[in-house]
Amino acid sequence: MTTSNDQLDRIEALVDKTTQTVQQNAEAIDKLTDDIGRFNERLDTYEQGMRWVVQLAFALLISATVALIINAAAFLVKLLLPS
Repeated sequence: MTTSNDQLDRIEALVDKTTQTVQQNAEAIDKLTDDIGRFNERLDTYEQGMRWVVQLAFALLISATVALIINAAAFLVKLLLPS
C-alpha cells in the first residue's frame, strides 16, 4: 500500500504543480491582453494624430496654391488693364 500512496502523492504533486503553472499562464495571458489593449489605444491615438497632421499639410498646400493663383490673377489683371 505504501507504493500506491507514494504514487498517489507524486501524482497529486504533479497535479498541484500543473495547476500552479496553468494559473501562472492565465495571469500572464491576462497581463499580455491588458498590455495589447493599451498598445492598441496608443496606436489609435497615434494614427488619429497622423491623420490630422496630413490633413493640415494638405490644407496648407491648398491655401498656398489658392493664394498664388489669386496673386497671379491680380498681377495679370494689372498687367493687361491700362492704367
